Amino acid sequence: MPKLILLFLLFLLPALAKADCTPAFRGYQFLNPDVLDYDSRLGPFYRAFTSRYGDPEKLEREARKRDNLNEWHERYCEQVEITDMESLIYGNTITQLRDLLRLLDREDASSAGLKANLRKNTFARHLVDYKCTEVITYLLFAKRTEPYVISRGNGFKVPQTDRVAMERLIDEGLDIFKNTKSHYVRLRYAYQLLRLAHYLKEYDYVLKLYDYLMPKIEANPSLIYDWIEGHRAGALQAKGDYSTSAYIFSRIFERCPSKRESAYASFKIKTDEQWQAASNLCSNDHERAMLHVIRAQNRRAVVLEELESIYKLEPANTALEPLVMRELLELEKDLLGEDFNPFAQQNKRYNKRPRSNATARLVELQAFVNKVVVEKKSANPKLWILAEATLEMLAGDYFYARESFARLAREQPEDTLAEQLGILREVTNVLALNRINDSVELYYFDLLANLKVRDKYPGLKPLVNDKLKAVYLANGREGKAALLQYGFDAIQKNPAISKVKEMEMMADSLLGNRFDKALLADRVGPNPIDDINDLLGTYYLQKGQWETALEVFQRVPAARRDGYGTYSPFSKQFNDRVQFRPSAALSRYNKVELLERLLELEDQARRTTNDTIAARNFFNIGLAHYSMSYYGYNWHMADYFRSGSSGSLAVRRRTTDWVFPHVNAPLGNRENMSMDRAAYYFERALERAPGRESAAEAAFFAAKCQRNMHYAAGSPGPRPFTYFRLLKEVYFDTKFYQMAVEECRTFAWYAGL
Repeated sequence: MPKLILLFLLFLLPALAKADCTPAFRGYQFLNPDVLDYDSRLGPFYRAFTSRYGDPEKLEREARKRDNLNEWHERYCEQVEITDMESLIYGNTITQLRDLLRLLDREDASSAGLKANLRKNTFARHLVDYKCTEVITYLLFAKRTEPYVISRGNGFKVPQTDRVAMERLIDEGLDIFKNTKSHYVRLRYAYQLLRLAHYLKEYDYVLKLYDYLMPKIEANPSLIYDWIEGHRAGALQAKGDYSTSAYIFSRIFERCPSKRESAYASFKIKTDEQWQAASNLCSNDHERAMLHVIRAQNRRAVVLEELESIYKLEPANTALEPLVMRELLELEKDLLGEDFNPFAQQNKRYNKRPRSNATARLVELQAFVNKVVVEKKSANPKLWILAEATLEMLAGDYFYARESFARLAREQPEDTLAEQLGILREVTNVLALNRINDSVELYYFDLLANLKVRDKYPGLKPLVNDKLKAVYLANGREGKAALLQYGFDAIQKNPAISKVKEMEMMADSLLGNRFDKALLADRVGPNPIDDINDLLGTYYLQKGQWETALEVFQRVPAARRDGYGTYSPFSKQFNDRVQFRPSAALSRYNKVELLERLLELEDQARRTTNDTIAARNFFNIGLAHYSMSYYGYNWHMADYFRSGSSGSLAVRRRTTDWVFPHVNAPLGNRENMSMDRAAYYFERALERAPGRESAAEAAFFAAKCQRNMHYAAGSPGPRPFTYFRLLKEVYFDTKFYQMAVEECRTFAWYAGL
């Protein structure tokens, strides 16, 4: 049996439907099945390779059609176009085939007499010119059997059964068979007749037909023999002879790529006795080994036991390599980077990765692989060294993995195996990292900057980033870790001063290296220093440290300051509307201009003896603070992300950190709910109010601050209405009071109106 054919034998597993709602496995994959050097055109039936080559059942249908056409082409008419053969054999051509027979009834028949629709078809011309009446008659017979033996529509629809018509076709086919001279065409008739009997479920008749027809055929080796054997095996199985059936299917599985998937799907052994009987039918250890190969395809199979059995029977059986690759691929999904994969919990919950026995399977497989490497009896020793090193890598034995990879390198592997060796050595070095310095970062910067490597191994960048993140965390570098794992926007939603300061150091041209700069460019943007300064200034702004915030905002070049937003914070609102758009006529300020203006207003208010100016300035400062809070329309002045759900979450819990969970905020979402600064300035405005109307207005906005703080703090105790009470009891006779009653439902409710 040719080597390549044996390599095809592993790639088969039953289809596993996966619920659309289940999150896909998220991990790292670097093992390349192509190191097996098998012909993916013929044999990628193993389900572990489905993502690379497609659905096994579909591939078998394509292989069956392709191989059938190739055999017709080889046997009869290599000079014709295969596409023309396909058109006549697989198209809706009953009428055309009948036209060909009528033409051949004429003594002067030639391809010149073909109708226009076939005149350019080289296969049709050949059949007529060479008087291939038997072939045409057979093709017409095969077309007539199609409705009863070929599924229509989707793959689940069973061919129609018309017993009378099918029995008539069998009788007709038997008559034609007896008068057919070509043994190859006879072989084809035998296949069609056995297939019809099989679909009639006349299993005794299938076996009787087989015994009658096959001795009368002396054709050269053909894939049709295995197609016929499949129907015989199916009939034997239906009659309870599982041992003989299993043996036949195992032979088809090995010999015939175009029937491999269906041979595997039909293979059944129910008892140890049946297995032993099937083994006794084998003529040598190779055939017995192939029984284990086909049994190993089942997902419930104990693959290591099958590996050991195959190796004992035939150490050089090339089916061993795909089998061990199957296990390596599974263990790679289980264990590679599992301790730092950010999707580890999702994989465990939805994909059952790692499997509960993954570590035990790895240890047991290591013992077997080490044995194969030591004994040197395998067909592909280099691949077994690769397996040994890979298992050591997955087990965390990085020193031994490096030693084994070095040993493989000394064997001078070529092509795909050499590439596999290179990437797995890189992966091992990443996994072994426990401390990071500038030289390590620069190495990985250069590695990830290699577009060829990144395109070939898209999993390398996330592996490196996730591992570096884990090491950064372990060494107290939380800012860089968060930037790698979650990105800048996640930090913006919940800024921690330590993380922001760490990023500030990374952006420093004297301290940062190329890795830092590339990371900032990738995760922050083209102007990382300015973005970090904007975030740092916003952090201080939320803390009420205006002067410090202003000093940081001023680091942003004047030409780019408007890019971080312009604001019009002095518009009054009775009812808060965060989507409110102030009048375009109002002045707009960027962050530097606004803070400078607010500091200027405060300085004027504190210096002046004019109560009107002081009260107005204090009120406007309070208004600006209110508008940039969670409750105001300028909230994005002092925050990057606002969620409407945060308000209801705040009401249900007593806290003043105001960091809430959110699906788009992996580090949490900090809301700017503090009313302290706004309330302070409204109170100062009330103290300096020159008249009752301005005092009533200041009291109302102070009441709004008091109300908001009550709910933001989790509604502790009875609702405080100090300023609403003041407005009702002291300023009830003002015009503003009447306006407040009309505009504010909360105040109207409190006032009992």
